[in-house]
Amino acid sequence: MENNKKNYYGNISSLVYNQSKPPGTSIDGDIEFYTNELIKREGLVLEAGVGNGRIAIPLLRKGISIFGLDNSKEMLTIYKGNLKKYNMESQLILGDLINFKADIKFETIIMPNGSFCLLNRDDIVYVLNNFKNHLTDNGKIYLDLIYPTSFKPGNIHEYDFVLDNNDIIKIKNKAISIDWALQRTYTELEYKSNSEIEIQPFSLWWYGVEEFKLILEKLKFKNIETIKNYNNIKNLNLKTVTFIFEK
Repeated sequence: MENNKKNYYGNISSLVYNQSKPPGTSIDGDIEFYTNELIKREGLVLEAGVGNGRIAIPLLRKGISIFGLDNSKEMLTIYKGNLKKYNMESQLILGDLINFKADIKFETIIMPNGSFCLLNRDDIVYVLNNFKNHLTDNGKIYLDLIYPTSFKPGNIHEYDFVLDNNDIIKIKNKAISIDWALQRTYTELEYKSNSEIEIQPFSLWWYGVEEFKLILEKLKFKNIETIKNYNNIKNLNLKTVTFIFEK
């Protein structure tokens, strides 16, 4: 069976992600950064794009209340299993970022490690407005924007990945194109098992810092701050900018 949904984690890709990046796997220091930030805040945190709980479960273990949202039922199934494995509890919802509805307001909404950049540029205003509708009056949003600093069009990386059950997944990662005018990269990942092929097309959009500030200001967000590379001064190349802003 083939899954061609864009920017979507299907059955095989979810399994590979969970094994290669299990809960507690920090990427560029994101878990440490979010732990330090959220431990100071009260109330419920919505993680948009919770995935397998890579970040959510370490936060839960620190006593931070997390509500998980994802558009992949395969990922949420894995998240539920990981919650059970680590003896944690979390509310969760299957839905997309534009149309999800939760009968609750959140003190904080987070979207770590560039998940926001997988959203089509035409959709981000609707997503940000939906986030605003789900915030408390003093609510705060944390969004990570990432940049394609190491993207090389035409590069193909092939390797075998061994699952826990010893099944071998053949993975082909193809960096297809970069469009500097549209600020978009396009990548295709192909996963092959004995019985299944899964194609995962990924478009990643990026935004200039001032460009994104203007978008937020037009939407009437306040107190906009930016943090580079999770405050890691040793990382000289700009890869991640975290935007922090209020309703």
